[in-house]
Amino acid sequence: MAASSTNNKHFLIALTTTLLMTSIVMVGCRSNSDEAENSATSNSQDTAYEKAPLSEGQSSLLDNQTSSSVDWQSWHKDLFKQANNERRIVFALIGSGTDINTLDALDQINQTASLSSLLKNNHITTLIDTNLHPDIEHYMALICMNSKIPADSPMLAWFSYEGNLVSWSPLYSKSMEEVEQVIRRTSNTVQNLWLESPEYTLANSRKDHEARSIIRFPEPIEAGSDSPPSLVGPISRNKSLFDPVSDTIDSTLNLTTARYIDLMVRASNLPELSMHQRQQCLQTAIRVADKMLIYGLIDPLDGGVFIGHQGMTHTLPKFSKTLRAQALSMMALYRLYQATQDAKYLKTANGILDYTQKHLALEGGSVALGISHRSDKAQDQPCLWTFAEIEKALTPQELDIATRAFGLSKLGNIPLIDDPKKIYYRKNSLTWKTTLPELAKHSSTGTKALTKSLEGIAKKLEALRSQKPSKPTLEKLSTASSLATYSSACLSGYRATGNTSHLKIATNTLAYIRDHFIDQSGDLYRAMYNNQLNDIPAKGADYVMVCQAALDIHEATLDPEWLDFAHEIHTKMNQRLKNPETGYIAEYDGTGYPRDYPTYAYYTLYGIDNDNTWAIANSNAKRLSLRLTDESLTEQANQLDGIMLRTAQISAPASIDYLSRESTARSTRVYLKRPISEPLFALARSKPCQIIAVSDSGSYPGLGLELSEMKAGTAAVILGDKKIGTATSPKELQALLSQ
Repeated sequence: MAASSTNNKHFLIALTTTLLMTSIVMVGCRSNSDEAENSATSNSQDTAYEKAPLSEGQSSLLDNQTSSSVDWQSWHKDLFKQANNERRIVFALIGSGTDINTLDALDQINQTASLSSLLKNNHITTLIDTNLHPDIEHYMALICMNSKIPADSPMLAWFSYEGNLVSWSPLYSKSMEEVEQVIRRTSNTVQNLWLESPEYTLANSRKDHEARSIIRFPEPIEAGSDSPPSLVGPISRNKSLFDPVSDTIDSTLNLTTARYIDLMVRASNLPELSMHQRQQCLQTAIRVADKMLIYGLIDPLDGGVFIGHQGMTHTLPKFSKTLRAQALSMMALYRLYQATQDAKYLKTANGILDYTQKHLALEGGSVALGISHRSDKAQDQPCLWTFAEIEKALTPQELDIATRAFGLSKLGNIPLIDDPKKIYYRKNSLTWKTTLPELAKHSSTGTKALTKSLEGIAKKLEALRSQKPSKPTLEKLSTASSLATYSSACLSGYRATGNTSHLKIATNTLAYIRDHFIDQSGDLYRAMYNNQLNDIPAKGADYVMVCQAALDIHEATLDPEWLDFAHEIHTKMNQRLKNPETGYIAEYDGTGYPRDYPTYAYYTLYGIDNDNTWAIANSNAKRLSLRLTDESLTEQANQLDGIMLRTAQISAPASIDYLSRESTARSTRVYLKRPISEPLFALARSKPCQIIAVSDSGSYPGLGLELSEMKAGTAAVILGDKKIGTATSPKELQALLSQ
């Protein structure tokens, strides 16, 4: 079924679910409505709670809505108390400033006076920025999952003053008319229901909350005494999701393509896979990178990466470029270059890095979350072109090259399956449709001359795009997790190339987090905006991504300060978010919220493409335990391992973070005895292996050797519990790593 048809189906399902919830509650309300209303009124509190209207200085999204006639409030601790005092339903729009659908929905509300008035008069309204509160997005995605419908952004939610959902709906539709319809219809239905019988509404929303917010933790797998359970099955199932006929990945919705490529590259080094299986993983990574990333998501005009596709084919991207999408794509491509030595992956990764530095880097050392390319009308999308526009801007020879390179057509190159309503009729998207060698073959032009021509074409069209009527929206917010991901991506570039400029960016970015996102007590915070630290504490994903970045830099530099920093961040996460009895890590403890909504990210939800906090915490604990004497790290890793393994058996795509990190954890480890031989270190750093510095005063449970057996300046290569051998020269180390 076409993606758009599927989305329409899900939109109707969501709308039906929304109305079904309210209609169920309405049954039997009428007879006792007066009694219920009197009862509800008698329970009203006399305390007046001040409103917390949006104030500037939180994020670009919230700043842009401070003057909205809707009178949005922030997501603050007294929100539901205020709703109780006023006996009103709370309406929440849950989305982000890097999501075009959220921005468009807000525009629609603000431009429709009657809709703005309806929301303001019927409800207390709150705008929840999921870049600040990703745990709320995760909670709503859980509601969707338990209701068996896909999550999407933005989400609409109507809460009782107890904090329970009365009604909700993801906005799948791209039609502004349908957006207005669902908001207006559901708002009126909920309001009428509430006025008719508040007590009944409260009671049924409590029941529905209990039913839909259930968190089901899988039964852990007990690790065997000899070896850990195999990853072959889950990795093979992930590999089989790629369809080489259509060049698409099945059933992954909004999951970032780069994460899939990264898993396949890492799995190509997993020893428990056969040589044939490892080659298949690498070939799959190559095919996906070529067909879906380079020839599908890369913007040829500026080198940035779009976050994903809107339809079934690779023709129509989502016209938003986030820092996370750039970082994950860089990381996957640098690792793919390391594995293949194919220069096109290096060139593409470096192009993404250049784009990030040019368009997203902020003064002071931070990096913005992303930029969205928008227009007042969908038909005027600045990233889409008529053939006539391009024909007018280019010479006949350039037009011929561009037509072949981007698959241009006078009728447009967006297939009907991706645009069934013909919103983009006669429009062309500019993504690569052919390779440079194929283009050179057809144009009878050398690749050097062709590359120069393409650069000229890109400059002309980029200049023209800047003159189009558009609303480019830059989200200047920076978050700890996105910056940490960017740091790790640049570090992967350093390990793949040895280019110290990549190391400098990685180190400076993580140093920025250490110096600006942590207070005097050592607590990590979530976000910074306009060079001011936001007062929202870090989420679980922030802690694990910062810890991971510190471990990545330590492994590439063997600087003990970054190891200590990683340990401090991991310890602080456990103190704030880990349940001491169960060991479960919550995404957030609810501080400053009107109500705590417990969320646990032990899997990736395809609809929101979240980081798997438990998987990365598990990886961090394992990496730390190889270098530090702290029994609690091994205990935590073992505890999380069982749940992660079970989750991987249940849903391989949802465990993509665990499988990628675990593939690395089970790969070769190189121990270098201090004082370290720089040639040995340089060679190890260029390989996809783990690197651990050894000193006579340390304890290294994974080494399997007496420290006295290792001489200073030598290397020991270990795979699992097996010693592969020792090396005193790069040639010997190369031979051991090639086994």
